[in-house]
Amino acid sequence: MNPDGLVTTALGHLDSGCVILRSAHTQNLRWANSALTTNGDTRTASMTVIAMHPADGGSRVAVSSGQVADGEQAAALARGCAEAALKAPTTDSAELVPGPSAVDFGDGPVSIPEADTDAMLGAVRTFLDQPEAQFGYAELDRTTTYLATTAGTRARHAQDAVRIESSARAEHGSTWWGTNSLEADFAGAARMTTERLAVQATREDLAPGRHRVILTPSAVADLLIYLAWSANGRDAVEGHNVFARPGGGTRIGEILSHRHLDLYADPAQPGLGTGDRLVVDANSSMESVFDNGLPLSRTHLITGGRLTALRASRPTAARCGLEPVYLADNLILQDAEGQGDPADLVARADDAVLITCLWYIREVDPQNLLLTGLTRDGVYRVRDGRIASAVGNFRFNVSVPDVLARIVDASASRLCLPREWADWFTRTQMPALLVDGFNLSSPSEAM
Repeated sequence: MNPDGLVTTALGHLDSGCVILRSAHTQNLRWANSALTTNGDTRTASMTVIAMHPADGGSRVAVSSGQVADGEQAAALARGCAEAALKAPTTDSAELVPGPSAVDFGDGPVSIPEADTDAMLGAVRTFLDQPEAQFGYAELDRTTTYLATTAGTRARHAQDAVRIESSARAEHGSTWWGTNSLEADFAGAARMTTERLAVQATREDLAPGRHRVILTPSAVADLLIYLAWSANGRDAVEGHNVFARPGGGTRIGEILSHRHLDLYADPAQPGLGTGDRLVVDANSSMESVFDNGLPLSRTHLITGGRLTALRASRPTAARCGLEPVYLADNLILQDAEGQGDPADLVARADDAVLITCLWYIREVDPQNLLLTGLTRDGVYRVRDGRIASAVGNFRFNVSVPDVLARIVDASASRLCLPREWADWFTRTQMPALLVDGFNLSSPSEAM
């Protein structure tokens, strides 16, 4: 049975609710010590059924997920979910979003094209041809998502994801480079890896403390993803996060940075396109299954350096006096004053510490969004616009809004892969940032 048939079959067993089907085609390669070690080419399909039952003061909601191979299994999953909803506790509710019905809803799932596979193989070959010991992971994913609701919505979207990470190692150090695009300059990345490893043969001491640093787009992405995940409107209204105003209310409208920064998600962003209809598998403090099918458009959290929105579902927004806000499945930071590429930013710096990537990021205090973590795979001293030497790794402790307030220069925004959060989120575009007073709190022995 085709995906639309499975979805329609399951939906037929619900009085009210939603059915989500994801059909994924994934290919991956892994290499170590300059030799391929594993590869994979998999196809999976999973269904989520959301059953809703009206109750006094809200609705009873149940969610069931599993792999389904035929209509009988889809029907069984839906029947079990509908029965579970009758026994579920009462939760917030809203009217399901009506329509529209996509003309391509009946089309089958989309596979990864051979050209993309060839491009991934070519990229990996570029790294394996380098003289240093090479390690890395490459993955392509194309997931076709079907959403159908009892209110008439029929949406279908095929989304690509690219994740390529390469690390080179030598006796005196290691490097890391990653991308979320098959159009990246892989030969240039390989050359940079060789150059950075050579620099690491020359080391100098750097005392811990607050330093002027250059964060690569990857490092910026890891910090800003956490900010976006923490932009919870309900938590702010209840005084539990950094976006709560002392004395009550939220900080919406406050200036977070003197730079003209825009932080947003956009389903139509070139190179990072996503579905333009909301798909929610389960209720959370920021999302509601009743919002499935809502149209998505460009949505800003920060506009011109000022906090302009916090994330909230329709039920939460109605309860907390907020506007409903959802983000598409990407995240973009633009600095209107940013110029050139990250190498140009290095060339403009008289004295700074260049941090390749961040690792083991953990939240210390949600009240000021204080994060801790480690630098890894290349920390360098920049003098007079050139990378002069390598320094050791550090533990860092920084508040993300404080980082935004301390920006003194930026490159143009570019597609980039976060290092820490790439297992969950890869669709980012960020500038490199020159930041004053970045707290490198203590040395680390991590390589």
